[in-house]
Amino acid sequence: MGGLTWIDWVIVAIYCSSTLALGWYFSRRQNDTQEYFTGSGSMNSVLVGVSLFATLLSTISYLSMPGEVLGKGPVYMTNLLALPFVFVVVGYVLLPVYMRYRVTSAYELLETRLGLSVCMLGVVMFLSLRLVWMSLLVYLTAKALTVMIDVDEDWFPAIVLITGLVSVTYASLGGLRAVVITDLLQTILLFSGAILVIVMVTVDFGGFGWFPTEWQDNWDTQPLFSFDPSTRVTVLGAMLTVFVWQVCTAGGDQVSVQRFMSTKDAAAARRSFATQMIVSIFVPITLCLVGFALLAFFQVHPEFVPAHMDLKTDADKIFPHFIAFHLPVGVSGLVVSAMFAAAMSSIDSGVNSITAVVMT
Repeated sequence: MGGLTWIDWVIVAIYCSSTLALGWYFSRRQNDTQEYFTGSGSMNSVLVGVSLFATLLSTISYLSMPGEVLGKGPVYMTNLLALPFVFVVVGYVLLPVYMRYRVTSAYELLETRLGLSVCMLGVVMFLSLRLVWMSLLVYLTAKALTVMIDVDEDWFPAIVLITGLVSVTYASLGGLRAVVITDLLQTILLFSGAILVIVMVTVDFGGFGWFPTEWQDNWDTQPLFSFDPSTRVTVLGAMLTVFVWQVCTAGGDQVSVQRFMSTKDAAAARRSFATQMIVSIFVPITLCLVGFALLAFFQVHPEFVPAHMDLKTDADKIFPHFIAFHLPVGVSGLVVSAMFAAAMSSIDSGVNSITAVVMT
């Protein structure tokens, strides 16, 4: 089907089976709800930090970063300059306050200070956010995978069912420990998939000739700042967007707060967040390089661009197309597994955090 062979599908099946096996393994260690939801507050801070990154990097982000750079330009990547400021605010202002309270749900703190009605408002807002978010990312994962395996939209339900069923099963069995370990594997897959694409293009070029040395014709003008509302991205706008989103997510989203509560103390939680910030720098930079590499590859080989695709208007589809049709047998299976991994890492965390909030 499409550019994938049976070997690729075996690799995908092995990945899905491995995550289920991990869920079953950790299910035997569940003794109480504290262990199930927060790992008894004794989990490794580096693993928790990697899990935080994997949770918040969905398939949407994984595919859109190379597409953004390929079709619009690299200015959006300047948002990474905001991360040191994010770390200071979250690490030294929010985390010390949170870690004084060993709660399962972040919204318990709202009840303590502001009453049950405000607590329930926070809960309803969180549940609405995560359910819509999970639905959207599973849908877009299915959409991307149909491009890779070259099938029509009739396959959407089957792809959604498989992705959701595997994620919910191992997250339900193994609790937060299973989620964190599988998130680590998923991050390795995501990073490896991006590296493999760069390597393949580098081999094709016989070096790093694909790296751009001038502004490309199909890139937008992206200034430092603009009062014109039709300007799609600015440097300052990108930085402010990421700063606000990261601080609000770390301080108000159960997915993040629950991870912090799984560590020993404020210092350990800070190390977790530092790990997340470090990975949040390296992986997007790698995906940016993927965008550069793919742009150069298809400019040199225009015959490989499908007739119904354009490098600018269909930039988000170029990465999945390359995965399915231009990677060697076996490598495509690894990167498709990374697609599943990005979706599963978001679903498993959403399921676990929603359950923790509802149970509490």
